Amino acid sequence: MEFVKVLKTSRFLDPVQGYAEVKRYSEVRYDPLTGHSSRILEFPVRAVQRADIAELIKNSRQFCPFCPGVAEQVTPKFHPDLASCERYAIGEALCVPNAFPYDENGAVTIMTHQHYVSLGDFTPGIMTDAMLCCIQYLKDIAERQADMLYQSINWNYMPQAGGSIVHPHLQLAASSSPTNYYAAAVPALRRYHKDHGRDFWVDLADEEHRRGERLIATTGSLSWIVAFAPMGIFDIVGILHDVGSPGDICVEVLENLVAGMLKVMRYIDSLNMNSLNMSLYFHLGNPLFTPHLRICPRVNIPPFDTSQINYMGMLHGETLTILKPEDICSGIRGSWNN
Repeated sequence: MEFVKVLKTSRFLDPVQGYAEVKRYSEVRYDPLTGHSSRILEFPVRAVQRADIAELIKNSRQFCPFCPGVAEQVTPKFHPDLASCERYAIGEALCVPNAFPYDENGAVTIMTHQHYVSLGDFTPGIMTDAMLCCIQYLKDIAERQADMLYQSINWNYMPQAGGSIVHPHLQLAASSSPTNYYAAAVPALRRYHKDHGRDFWVDLADEEHRRGERLIATTGSLSWIVAFAPMGIFDIVGILHDVGSPGDICVEVLENLVAGMLKVMRYIDSLNMNSLNMSLYFHLGNPLFTPHLRICPRVNIPPFDTSQINYMGMLHGETLTILKPEDICSGIRGSWNN
C-alpha cells in the first residue's frame, strides 16, 4: 500500500527580510484508496479561541421542534408501508422522518431531551441510545426495501458544520443512489482487491500499525486512524472490521464505537473547536466495503475567523489543512486512555 505525497516548494522575495529569497513548503497527499488529494499547508498555526455561543443557544430555545413536548406534536410519523414504527424510541432518543429529506428514506434521530450538549458533555448513554435508534430504523428499511444499499448515519453538529437546529440530532439516509463518496470508494475497492487479492481495510489497518504514524488505537475489532489525506482540517477514521451492515453491530462493537466517538469528540473539544461533521457509511451486500466512520471538526481559522472552505474545496474538490495528520495522531493518542 502506497501513501503518496508530493512535496512542493514556493519561492518569493520577502519584503520583511529586505527582499531576500524565502521558501515556503506544502504537501499534496493522495488517499491510498480513492486518490482524493489533500493539501497540507505551511501556515502559522494559532490556537483556536473558544467561541461564545451563549446567545446562539439562548435564541435557539425560543422555538425548537426537537425539545420534549414539542417534538411529539410537530415531527412527522413514518408511513406504514415503509417502516414498522410510527417513530422509533430508545431512552431519550427519538427517530422520526426528516421533513426535508435528501433522499427517499431520510430520517432524523433526536439524541436527547437536552436542548444543547457541548462536545465534551455527551455521555455513553446519550450516544448509545441515539445510535441504537438509528440502527433499528436502518435495519427496518433494509428488510422492507432491498434496493436501499447505501446507508449512513450522519451528524452536522452546530451551525458551523451545517446544522440548522442546535438541539443534538443525527441524520440518516438509506438510498438506492450512491453519493460521490461511494461512487469513488466502491470501484476503488474492487480495483484494489483485483490488483492485490486482499481486503483494503485490513491492509490499511495493518500498514498503519506497522508505520506507527497515524494509528491511534485498536479497540476490540475497531481500528482508529488519522487519515493520511484528510477530508477536513483533520479526519479521524474508525473502521468496524467485523461488521457488514447496521444489523451486525453487536453490543460489544457498539460500546467500542461509542467509546471511540466520545474520545474523538472530547479531543476536538479540548482544542476549543465546537463543531463537527460525522458520517458512518454502510454499503449493504458488498463484502469489500467495510463500514467505517469519519469525523472531521469544523473550525474557522484564526485570527480573522476565516472559513476553512475556500475555492479549493468548494470548486476544486480539494481539501486544505494546516495541521499534519501525524501531529494530530500524536495529540489524540496521548489523551486516548485518559
